Amino acid sequence: MEKESRNKHMLLGFLGNLANSSVTSILGFISRTVFIYYLGKTYLGLSGLLTNIFGILSITELGIANAITFSLYKPLANKEYKMVSILMTVYRKAYVVIGCLVFVLGLILFPFLDFFIAADQQPSDIIPIYIVYLISTAIGYFFSYKTTLITADQKGYKLVPVQMKYSILMVIMQIIVIVIFKSYIVYLVVQVSFNLVSAYKQNQYVSKEYIQVDFYEKEKLPKEERNEIIKNIKGLLVLKLGDFCVNSTDNLIITKFVNLATVGVYSNYIMLRDLVNTYIRMIFNNAGASFGNVLVTETKEKQRELFENLNFLAFWIYSFEAVCFFGLFNPFIEIWIGKSYLFSTQIVFLIVINNFLTGLRVPIITIKNSAGLYYEDRMVPIVFAVVNLVASIVLVQKFGISGVILGTIIGSLCFADWYRPYLVYKKIFEARVVYYYLKNLLYIALTIIEMLGINIITKVVLQQIPLFFRFIAIAIICFIMPNIINIIVFHRKHEFQYLKNIFVRICITIKNKIKI
Repeated sequence: MEKESRNKHMLLGFLGNLANSSVTSILGFISRTVFIYYLGKTYLGLSGLLTNIFGILSITELGIANAITFSLYKPLANKEYKMVSILMTVYRKAYVVIGCLVFVLGLILFPFLDFFIAADQQPSDIIPIYIVYLISTAIGYFFSYKTTLITADQKGYKLVPVQMKYSILMVIMQIIVIVIFKSYIVYLVVQVSFNLVSAYKQNQYVSKEYIQVDFYEKEKLPKEERNEIIKNIKGLLVLKLGDFCVNSTDNLIITKFVNLATVGVYSNYIMLRDLVNTYIRMIFNNAGASFGNVLVTETKEKQRELFENLNFLAFWIYSFEAVCFFGLFNPFIEIWIGKSYLFSTQIVFLIVINNFLTGLRVPIITIKNSAGLYYEDRMVPIVFAVVNLVASIVLVQKFGISGVILGTIIGSLCFADWYRPYLVYKKIFEARVVYYYLKNLLYIALTIIEMLGINIITKVVLQQIPLFFRFIAIAIICFIMPNIINIIVFHRKHEFQYLKNIFVRICITIKNKIKI
């Protein structure tokens, strides 16, 4: 793929996802607000818990989607539609089996629900709620496989109009049914119905867009390709298991050792975090498919240079986000739904630091996945998960929810945050990784200093100001302070100059468009 075409698809993908997320985020936030006021902390906590429980079932996916996506890059770039047809047929058959397996395992898992939620904390309609969640999760596998094709081809932005249309309709309908029926089950049924219709319409579009692709190809997958996919799946299975243990067990542990209502409070912070991260990850998600092309067409030196620029961008964005989150989380939630939904400054600090460290790993994971280093990476999620689980379970009993979050941070620092960079630099760049470690230590230290700075200003200078005006003042300081500090520290670095040049070109392009 030509560089100009690659950049064009990246830009279109970013703009398409930006438009879709902007509309659905606003409506989703309104829906969440209505949900909280009409259904309360218990159902809010139950929603977060069931999402994590069904995360267990997602392990049966085995990482097939990622393995197939990686295998699609080359045949799509070379327009080898016969191979694309074979791969998509394998993918379709696998997902039909997985969907059936998920449903059966979900039924088997239900009797163990009491282990996580004490009987006196369970709402009376928990059985139908669980069944609707299960049906939604299982059926999704029968409809989702085709979108992987258009995503691997860097044309996922073409699905945005369909996604946006049904997302808007779904959120509006969910708001209406909550107000009228005050029923979580009806809310879920609306969600399932619209998601299925949206998936069906997207599949229709993909079939028309790729008429050269036969999703029922009878020819078998060549042995070499099959072995490569199986190898990647082995690595990805471990990755999926580790990812679940790291990212989907917090609510399970909090429910078991604290209570369901705390999960509801925690889920608001996570919802706001994910709302912002949706926009940030568009940049890196669109970079993923492009990196797959870069690794095939560019030199090792150029690959590393592009990665270092992406890593610096991740630092800047996530450090700015960390300062804003730390300063604004509690004032915003207090304005939004009241003091009863607030956590202490200590807990907020840990939530924000954990999110920052996760964001700092995004470039490494992006290029690792683009290069298909799933098998080589297979031990990282297992070690990460084991340390995380043990630390979280031990610490939660003494420190409550702070211990759960601290356990995740300990897990990442003990292994994932140093081994994965070593693997990428050795296998992909064939270069030493020490410079990467030193830079990231600087990034972490500088971000913590900026966070402590905004906390001091908030507690000492702005504490007596009325809540709404304090929120505005903190927002202005959060916008100015970290960016000025980062400019002072990094303005001579080549990564800064690279991003500055891109920003200037974008501004010039926008200016010219406005003149026209």
